[in-house]
Amino acid sequence: MKFSFLFLAAFFFLTIFLSFASAVQIDTQTNYLKGENFVAKVSGNFYTPLSKSNIYFYRGLVETSFGVYSLDKIDGDYYISFTIPTEKIPGNYSLEIKGARYYSGNQLSEENVSKKFEIKNKTAFAIISPALSRPSDYYYNLSVQNLLDKKIDVEYGKEGTTTKNISLNYGEIKKVEIKAFEGNKFENVFFSYGNETLFAVVYSNLTSIPIENQTYSDNSTNNKTNSTDNSSDSWSFWDLFKGGSDKNETNKSEVNNSQSKNETPNQSVEALQTCSEMNLSVCSESEECDTGNYVNGQDSQCCNGNCVAPKKSSSSWGTIGWILIGAVALFLVWFFFFKFKKARRTPKKLIK
Repeated sequence: MKFSFLFLAAFFFLTIFLSFASAVQIDTQTNYLKGENFVAKVSGNFYTPLSKSNIYFYRGLVETSFGVYSLDKIDGDYYISFTIPTEKIPGNYSLEIKGARYYSGNQLSEENVSKKFEIKNKTAFAIISPALSRPSDYYYNLSVQNLLDKKIDVEYGKEGTTTKNISLNYGEIKKVEIKAFEGNKFENVFFSYGNETLFAVVYSNLTSIPIENQTYSDNSTNNKTNSTDNSSDSWSFWDLFKGGSDKNETNKSEVNNSQSKNETPNQSVEALQTCSEMNLSVCSESEECDTGNYVNGQDSQCCNGNCVAPKKSSSSWGTIGWILIGAVALFLVWFFFFKFKKARRTPKKLIK
């Protein structure tokens, strides 16, 4: 009796779940500028994979084309992306999925699904490409082309991070790099000029990021840790006369600093505050934190203290080395002086 009840309950919930299972759904903006990036998300339980042969575009009732576009499958959903050509006629358009087989509730369906959008009679200030990108060597590589007939200064960056600026003459194209961070998620990279903002969508599924990409600012990527270099622990005779102790102490200081900087490498970058928000200083490459206490910041390593020039320790071993050289030199002068003096006196004594 108990088994029959559980079976009926499971069948009931399964039936309810299948009846409410969503069919194909298209999500995109309702309107776009000419030259702006178009990104549409197509979600659903497809029986056969979605392909470009299932994707159609219409202007009103007339089929049209937007040129080359990308179709990517990410985390079970499909993403259609491209840049709207600047020569496109403003008006009402639609994206339609035709001939695709998918589940609608507990039934297979091939019904067409469409989504309307509008292209306005206005051109964006720039073309940002690609519309959707993934990281290459832990960076998103994007390009910006100025569409205005004058020089413009564009502010850009990922939402919630420190921004940068780029200047572009009319028609000029420049490449920009945006650091990718660990995590399986979509993010927007914005480009702003005046009161207008454009977006490029980026997606990262990186499971591990180098420490320098996680925590260091863009001008600090050359500060790679040398703590694995064992040469700092080995000494040679000539190190005594070249201030070898200074070099060794500097290497040890760099190792200690790098250890204190990297003590929380797996902390989420997005959850951190910037150094300015924490009222902390950012030391340049020629400075160090006088307390030796570094705090992870969203934009860089923050100094919980004051940034000062590195102190040069006295080279005691180098001084001792030079003293030894001086002593040896004096001994040689004394030895040869008395030896030759004695040799000059000997013939006189033999004549007598």
